[in-house]
Amino acid sequence: MKTNSIKHYCSAFFLLLSIAFSFGQNLEENLNLLLVREDKVAPDLADEYEMSLADLRDYLTENQIKGFNYFTHIKDDFQFTHILPLNSLDELNEGTRKALIKKVNKPEMELIMDYFDLSLDSYIQYVVQYKPELSYVPSSQQWDEGNTYRKWHYYQFYPGSEDKVEEIFAAYKNLYKTKNVEMGFRVFAGFIGIERPTYILTTWANSPLDYHQDLEKASTILGDDGALLWSKLMEMVKEAKITEGWYLPQYSYAPDTKLAE
Repeated sequence: MKTNSIKHYCSAFFLLLSIAFSFGQNLEENLNLLLVREDKVAPDLADEYEMSLADLRDYLTENQIKGFNYFTHIKDDFQFTHILPLNSLDELNEGTRKALIKKVNKPEMELIMDYFDLSLDSYIQYVVQYKPELSYVPSSQQWDEGNTYRKWHYYQFYPGSEDKVEEIFAAYKNLYKTKNVEMGFRVFAGFIGIERPTYILTTWANSPLDYHQDLEKASTILGDDGALLWSKLMEMVKEAKITEGWYLPQYSYAPDTKLAE
């Protein structure tokens, strides 16, 4: 284990990991609230940052730390995103430093947290709520190591449009289900620390090529009904941002969970 790189990384990352997470084995049933941390990393320090991610995961794995879990992604702008499931907002009450030291219960953690991570330009954190009633996840489609390509659609809507937006998402889900579309999507709503109303639509595939092939196939199956629903949704969008990237299982740590299939 590379102790020095861990020291330089964890003081900035401890805020992400210091919350206790204890929940069931099926992640699909425990996605209600998610803490999202987005780390902006200087491109020339990306290798050091990734080395620190690997070291941290090795440290947690070697010490068999239980009680918190995170899923790491990289976006196309060298932004690393870490997603942590929450049982409730009460888990944010204890305070980050104290919670992590208490949870890990290792003297090294206090030393690790005394260092500042120089590979970070900045970071932001916010909480989103998973909307299973608006999401469509085919039972045959895995979204973990088998499909690591990700696309995130951030849609900010005009205030007061939430009910109509969710009505369209629900209709979209029903259309996907009725036509037995193989491509899935998940919907998350901004909750704390993000402009509202914002909805995040996530999709996944094995590769960018597979994604576009799946999208073309889905569009053909949905036909005019799908195009009409999408047009109605876009009419209410105030601002949109779409990014792509990858889920990084080699840097994620989730001993208490199993990704839903």
